Amino acid sequence: MEQRKTSPVLWIVVVLVVVLLGGMTFVAGFGAGFGTGRVTAPEAVAMEAAAVDLAAAAQSGRPTPAADPDDAPARASQETPEDFDLIWEAWDALEESFYGELPATPETVGGLVEGLLRAIEVETGEPLDREQAADAILAAALQIMQQQAGPELDVRTLTYGAINGLTFQLDDDYTYLRNPEEAAFFNESLQGSFEGIGARVAEAEGGGVRIVEPFANQPAWNAGIRRGDVILAVDGQDITRMTLQDAIGLIRGPKGSEVLLTIQSEGQEPRDLEVVRDRITVPAVEYRMLDNGVAYVRLGEFSAPAAEQVREALESLLEQDPVGLVLDVRGNPGGFLRSAVEITSEFVGEGPIVVERFKDGREEVFEAESGGRALSIPLVVLVDEGSASASEILAGAVQDTGRGILLGATTFGKGSVQIPGELSDGSVLSITTARWFTPNDRMIHGEGLQPDIEVERTEEDIKADRDPQLDRAVEYLLQQGQ
Repeated sequence: MEQRKTSPVLWIVVVLVVVLLGGMTFVAGFGAGFGTGRVTAPEAVAMEAAAVDLAAAAQSGRPTPAADPDDAPARASQETPEDFDLIWEAWDALEESFYGELPATPETVGGLVEGLLRAIEVETGEPLDREQAADAILAAALQIMQQQAGPELDVRTLTYGAINGLTFQLDDDYTYLRNPEEAAFFNESLQGSFEGIGARVAEAEGGGVRIVEPFANQPAWNAGIRRGDVILAVDGQDITRMTLQDAIGLIRGPKGSEVLLTIQSEGQEPRDLEVVRDRITVPAVEYRMLDNGVAYVRLGEFSAPAAEQVREALESLLEQDPVGLVLDVRGNPGGFLRSAVEITSEFVGEGPIVVERFKDGREEVFEAESGGRALSIPLVVLVDEGSASASEILAGAVQDTGRGILLGATTFGKGSVQIPGELSDGSVLSITTARWFTPNDRMIHGEGLQPDIEVERTEEDIKADRDPQLDRAVEYLLQQGQ
């Protein structure tokens, strides 16, 4: 009876070996069959052929053979049960006749494995140790990859690929893995400060790094770098084919160090500029009084220092007795929930700001905090397709409470909550755990928020430095003042 319960685990390993011999795409989509288990890589993936045999032998009760990686395919073909031929018959029939698009090979293989696991559990009446099965399968997969691609494969990279394959199957763009370098970069950005040249950047259309906004009086600005310039090389190293993150990694560096940037300005030949890096505080908030007595605050992100910067901006502007206030969160991707609650409380004096609801029905209500500075001034919040997450929390609270109006375009619709969990190597797995709802119980996720006044801002407007959305907001506030 014990032999009957455990020997199919070896079959799982064998069938995966056979499948992998026909294609190496399995790891990218591995997670389909193991959504309810835990993958114990990288330790498991690093097992060599001997460890694979030991694991299989322990499950089947057979004697442990000598480990010889070159013999693995032969053993696989010899030990695969004949009944498994039905799998390939079914596979071929589906490919030939199925009305619809079949899943890619990784998802298909994952489905096979999931079916095997469930069949074993039904037959034995007991739950299978899926961690042990996953360990054996991953180790077998790695063995075959090393035979075909060479033993120099980076196991850590493959491990991240396997975990990403797991998250890909969840159909959730916000559950994903950041490797240690990506995690450090992300965390540093949200803290609102870093060491570098002092500019917001994006990937340039033809390759390289485009300067979106050089921060005034910071290294890039002081060196003569302006909006629209493109960095082509860093210390002589071409970055036009690098990912944006890799390029930023070269541009950033310790305070006081020098970096040589090759800059391309529109209509000019590339030139080299030496920039001395410094400690950069990212200005989350920009503010000013407009000519017609309307106060303007632009909030770029809900980073750690953003709430204090908003308070300082409001205190400065309100001293000038404005007739109304425009709060601009266009293009704001969000940030910390804590910052969202604090900043929204500057405009909404009481009641719920956002409701966080879990799949089991539990919910947490975040109430407005007392002491807001702009609780009665006429208010317009500018939003667009790039206003997401924490921006939508603020916008939804303003709209639902009647505190002000939304003007612009429908927001992005990102209303899910992610909890980041740090793994043992410093990488971070971001997992969606809940959804956000506005005070009037409107779901943000996938829906977005409709503006009270819809005004389009086209690419032509942006290129010509026109802002019809801001113009309409000012017009509305002046009308309210009359």
